[in-house]
Formats: sequence, structure tokens, C-alpha cells
Amino acid sequence: MFDPGLLAEPFDVFAFDVEPAEPEQSGEVVLMPGRGTFFDEFIEIRNPEGMALVEQVLAVFDEVRPRQRKRNQAAQSNHTERICRLLANAMRAHFFRVLPSVLYFRKADAEWYEDSPSWMRHGALGEAVDALADAGLFRTITGRKMQDGSVTPSSASSYAPAEALIGIALECGITAQSIRRSIPAEELVRLFGPKPQPEFDWTKGGLVQPRKGKRITFEPTAETAEWTATLAAINAFYRLQDISLGLAPEQLDFWLTERNADPDRTGTPYRLPETFGTDIYRVFNNGDQDNPRFGQGGRMFGGWWMHISEGLREAITINGQSTVELDYGNCHPRMLYAERGLNCDGDLYALPEIGDNFRRLVKWAMQVLINGKRRPNEKELPDHLALPPGFTLREIVALLEARHQPIADAFKTGAGLRLMRLESDIALEIVTTAMAEGWVALSVHDSFITTVNKRDRLEELMNQAHFHRFGMNPDIN
Repeated sequence: MFDPGLLAEPFDVFAFDVEPAEPEQSGEVVLMPGRGTFFDEFIEIRNPEGMALVEQVLAVFDEVRPRQRKRNQAAQSNHTERICRLLANAMRAHFFRVLPSVLYFRKADAEWYEDSPSWMRHGALGEAVDALADAGLFRTITGRKMQDGSVTPSSASSYAPAEALIGIALECGITAQSIRRSIPAEELVRLFGPKPQPEFDWTKGGLVQPRKGKRITFEPTAETAEWTATLAAINAFYRLQDISLGLAPEQLDFWLTERNADPDRTGTPYRLPETFGTDIYRVFNNGDQDNPRFGQGGRMFGGWWMHISEGLREAITINGQSTVELDYGNCHPRMLYAERGLNCDGDLYALPEIGDNFRRLVKWAMQVLINGKRRPNEKELPDHLALPPGFTLREIVALLEARHQPIADAFKTGAGLRLMRLESDIALEIVTTAMAEGWVALSVHDSFITTVNKRDRLEELMNQAHFHRFGMNPDIN
């Protein structure tokens, strides 16, 4: 299944960089080819307002696409589900995006949908979009796939809610709070094969290194069934909580304006976080279709708090209470030391030879050494990182290997995914224990967010989980 959140920096919806567009005379935002947010099959509108909208739109659909024969039960179920999700994505875009366009692929054989539910396949999305456009409920742009080497880039098709649809939705009582993202049980534990070689991406016009390998289907085991049940319980618990941002709209607008104007900002401009997505799931890596295994990866993804900046996370509130974030300092390097029964003091990302201003560079190089199978090279150096004067990257790597000689045997072995499994098991244990005790802990991989009054208990759980596995306490920041 095409999972946009696994192809981009883990953000469950992959979005193109969008900018405000000048309104047309009608007041509707101008649609732009290839601009918008990709269709997300898990977006829905809560009931009863969601079903009220769907029933009206289904009636309109039947008027513009009358049928001589009634659909059988399975076909009608798929049809209703398809309309539900198309409408949910349209209203999500309307409420949360500057440019309210939803990107999708019309081709019946679109490879991104090959493992998707039947209601998405065989060109069905395109046919439904066309019908709703004919009914005056959607505005659309048909995408274009250009030949390799074309000056004009390829673009996906898109649709956006027309004023008529927005009016019906508002009459049904739909607001931004009506939008949800619910992940079904069969999607809570995901397994991917080894990462493949770079491949040509026609939407980008060049070679792209996939973030994940091919999705692997597997028969549930006792272990995966337990993970699924645990994650489902956590998601149900999270949906009962108010997990949001404690900022007034004008404060958040000011923060966004200031942050987006920062010349040191990396990535696309920041946007309002979509705080309706609280469901989490686990992703395992390097699986084998013939012999599925779950020894690598396992990190939890999905929660909206995982995809905003560290600074903005300080404004998270849980049920109206202020929060604090604690993290395992130098998590993976310390795990490697702990596995060897060795204590280590100080910042493991510090190199005295180059001073204190290049910690982010050192951390990046260390992560490449632990996660990859070769030394980092200067061509891979992110744009926001600079080498210290008088040093090459090769020399910095040599300094790292010398300083961390006790764990250097783990460098360039791809140990990171194995460590992620340990780290993610710890995270699941902490989040589950907090839930059992009636309070909320949010995971951001090796860090955790909770209300201020639960800070000490969270730190206690973090120490216990780490000591249980490694026989020594971690460094908690």
C-alpha cells in the first residue's frame, strides 16, 4: 500500500510545498497543477455530521450518474466508503490547508494504490471525482505524466471542494473538529523489506532513494497480535484525551511567520499542525516475505506531535495542562556502550578538537556511522550543516572512531535498525504503563511528553525500562 507518511519525513501525509494563491472573482482559491496534499485513505469525518453529509452527496451522485441496475452489497459498500473518504479529504484540505487541493492518481494501474483497499483501485477514485465535479461539488485539475527529460514536470491530478460542497458540509454541522484520522487494526503493525536502490520518480523528475522497502504482507503471530491489541488500546485512549497546542491563534501565527522567515530554517515552510491525527502504528524494517521477522525497526509513527518542531512541542497541552518533554540523551550510542557493559560520561556527540559549535554535524556523522554500512561522505552532507575550518569530513569521522573506539566495531554495520527495535520496545512499554495508570505519555521515538505533574513518574519509568534491558541507568535530559 502506498503510505505517504513512510515516503516523506515521517508525516503521515506527504505534501508538496504550497503557497497562498490569489483568489478568483468567486472567492475560491486558484488551483495549481501538482500542488496540494496527497489523498489519505485514513482521513474521515466523525458521525453523525459525517453521515449526514455523505447521504446528501450520495443522492446527488446518483442524479448525475444514474444506474439501471442496483449495486450489490459489496459494490455499494465500496462506493459509500469511496465517497466518504473523498469528502473527508476535501474538507480536511478546506479547514487545514492554505491551498485546499487533494492530490491523487487517476490511472487504473497506479502502483501507489496496488495494495490499497478495493474502493481505491482500478481508477475508481478518478471516476468518483469526475461525477462529483459534474455535480458542482468538486473543482478539479487532471494531472500529466511527462516523458523523461521533459522541461515541464509531471503532476498528479487534484480536486478541491467547491463552494456548493462547503455550504452543504457547514449545514450538516461539519467543523474542523469533525475531521479525524483513524487507522484500522490491520494497519497498526507494518513490515517492510530492505530498502531498494534509488529509482526514477516521475513526480520529481529524477532518481530518489526510497525511505522504505516494499510492503510485506504476513500472517499475524501471537507477538504481532499482542502489539496490534496494545496499539489499538492506546489509540482508543488517546482519542479520549484533548491533545492540542496551548497557543492562541495570534501567537501561533506569529510563531509561524517568525520561524518561516528564519534563514536557518530547513525544509518546507511550517504550517498549522493537524492535531486530529493521534493514532499511532509501528513500522518494522528489513523483513523477508518468505520468512517475516520483526527484529529491526519497530518505531511508532502517526501522532501529530511527532511531526512538529521541538520548539513548538513545548506548547503541547494534554487535557488543558502544560507539558514537559524528557529524552534519552545520546540514545543509540549509549545503548551500544551499555550492551558492552560500559558506562560513558558527558556528551557523546562532542569532539573537543573542533569546539562546541559543530555538535549537529558530529551527531549527523555518528548517526550515519551507526545506521549505515559505510562512512558518510561530503556529498551527503545536509545543506544546513557546515564543516569546521581546517577539517575534512573524513578527519571528523576519524576523530569519532578514535573517541568511540569501544563501540567502533558496530559502526558501518547497520546497527541502527536493531537499536530502534530496543528503543521502540522501551517506548511502547512506557506509553502502555502510563495508560494503565490513567495518565498520558506521548512518544517521539526516544523522547516522551507528559503533563508537568507526571514528570517524576515518567523519569522513573524511563530509568526502569532502560535498566531492565541494559543493567544501567540512562542519561535523561
